[in-house]
Amino acid sequence: MTTGIRITELRLAGASGSDKTYGAQFRLSEGGSFRPLSVIAGPSLTGKTSIIDFIRYCLGDDEHPQHAEILTAVRSALLETELDGQPTVIERAAIGNPSKFASIWPSRLAEIDGAAELRISADPPSDPEGLSQFILASFDLSGIELPDSAVNPDTATQFLSIRDLFRVISLPNDRLDNKNLVFENSPYMVKQKFRQTIDVMFGVHDNEQAVLASRLRLAREAARGAELSANALLRIAEDEHPRGAIQLAADLEEAETAVVELEGELAVLDRHRRSTEQASQELRAALVAAQDRSRDARVRTRDRRSLIDRLDALRGQYADDKRKLNFLLDAERLFDPLRVVTCPACLNVLEHPPVVEDGTCTLCHQPVTTPPAAQAEGAEAADGPNAILEAELKAVSKRLKSLNDYVGRLDAHLRVLIEESIEADEAADAAAQAVDDITATPAPWLALRDSLTRRITEARLAVQAARAGINAWDRVAEARANHARLFAIARRIYDERQEVRQRPDRGAVISALSARFGEILFAIGYPKLNNPFIDDDLIPHVRDLPYTSASSGGMVLISLAWNLALWEIAHERDADAPGLLIIDSPQKNLGHNSKDGDNDFADATLVDNFYAHVQNWLATDGIGAQLIVVDNSPPASVEGNVVMRFTRRADVAPYGLIPEAMI
Repeated sequence: MTTGIRITELRLAGASGSDKTYGAQFRLSEGGSFRPLSVIAGPSLTGKTSIIDFIRYCLGDDEHPQHAEILTAVRSALLETELDGQPTVIERAAIGNPSKFASIWPSRLAEIDGAAELRISADPPSDPEGLSQFILASFDLSGIELPDSAVNPDTATQFLSIRDLFRVISLPNDRLDNKNLVFENSPYMVKQKFRQTIDVMFGVHDNEQAVLASRLRLAREAARGAELSANALLRIAEDEHPRGAIQLAADLEEAETAVVELEGELAVLDRHRRSTEQASQELRAALVAAQDRSRDARVRTRDRRSLIDRLDALRGQYADDKRKLNFLLDAERLFDPLRVVTCPACLNVLEHPPVVEDGTCTLCHQPVTTPPAAQAEGAEAADGPNAILEAELKAVSKRLKSLNDYVGRLDAHLRVLIEESIEADEAADAAAQAVDDITATPAPWLALRDSLTRRITEARLAVQAARAGINAWDRVAEARANHARLFAIARRIYDERQEVRQRPDRGAVISALSARFGEILFAIGYPKLNNPFIDDDLIPHVRDLPYTSASSGGMVLISLAWNLALWEIAHERDADAPGLLIIDSPQKNLGHNSKDGDNDFADATLVDNFYAHVQNWLATDGIGAQLIVVDNSPPASVEGNVVMRFTRRADVAPYGLIPEAMI
């Protein structure tokens, strides 16, 4: 599992005009991959914590070390990382105020000269195209919006940023024993963002269902609005352009062809003035064709009206049958037809009126089955006299609905036929007028020219009408496509909501964290360990008391175990987490650093056990994760994992992060 952030090298470029570089490597070998456990050792005031601060700065923090020797010697910071398994170099300027921009190369430090540089903003962290969201994308947390209120889904939201993740992946020295491990004493928004960040990593944040429900409601409303808009456009298109998109496209092609042909005829006519005889023959032929089209159009219209009239009569019959069946059903409900109170054989009064029970008549003791007529209509077998009527009513209603739909389509087509008939009659009248005009016109070719001009105008109008109709049907198609797109979005949100419902709840995650917290404390050897757990507010407890009741050394161990548990469980569950943990000074208040004579935590074995647990987990379930530790004097058991050891001695290199800053 290599998803997330892995650190391979930090390089600090020297001041302008200098080729000096500083920093530390966190890789197993030169040019190799990241080192799972890296320890930066050395006494205080040598620059160990500054290395961590520069790592955070390159990843998107809003400040860099401001020590005088660093400001003088360092021009920029370059961090070589593996983001989602891909080598990536991030550079930010370290002169003066924190840089608002960062440069990114998809390569290793040794290869950036041949790689393409991408320059993006580092501030604000909410910039969708900025450094923060770029880093978060490596473990699928980019674009996450967190509401300001945990109970009101309509409240304002803020983007999750890498700076929120720093509270999870970085455990600085001052947080080990400040009684604010989970930011329970911080301002409300800091406390809430910390909890939301952890919940988002595991996909169990409390408001996820509410947010998805709100998104689903809005998506469904948008889809419904798009559907209504598409239906409205469809009704308009059917009323104004009933021929349909396919027929209109054919009409457009025919009209455009007619325009071209008629304009060609007009051009020929202007070049060669035709004789009266030729003009008369052409106009009479056009008249005959127009009259034939007019007659055919009237026949089609008359036939269609006749068919609709016959179907209307049939619809009336079906509607009357439906009314009768409804009346019979009402009568069956109001008046019991089986009022047999006297035996038809002996004429004695029956003690109990006959009924149908379990498919058998209590009077004649014969089985009662569903008549074949009811079965033919698809009726389900049922006891009682209403089954046949209900089955027949359903069948009649189905036939009536189908007939109504068919008649509706015929009505729409009738309008088209009527328009065609009117246009054919007008064309026939115009052709007849053209024949009459040719005999009265001094120059017959003028009458023919007028006829061609009129026909060209009509063809152009037909082109415009066809294009308008096609545009109307195109808008219908676009509206339908928009509805399909919005419906697909709503469906995807619905599926996502179903998946969320199937995810483990927050209680299961807290339970896993709590169990691992206790296991780590036991492995480290926490003195007098009893009933360790983490509550729903993420606050750790030991000996049935909150961690703040422990001694200074106890709080350090609890803080270490809490952060290790979160890091380990997130990695093992393949959560949307960075996979990186940075710890500063794990020996604080432990071993020889123990305060106030706390003998229980003065045992150096506690530190050895801490490192032993980390090494064992990284070699087993934690393969692929990374831990960076800043420690003044790490034990000999991790000597092979020390990547940098500062001496703070002028005669033994390296003196510190900036060697020339010797004092």
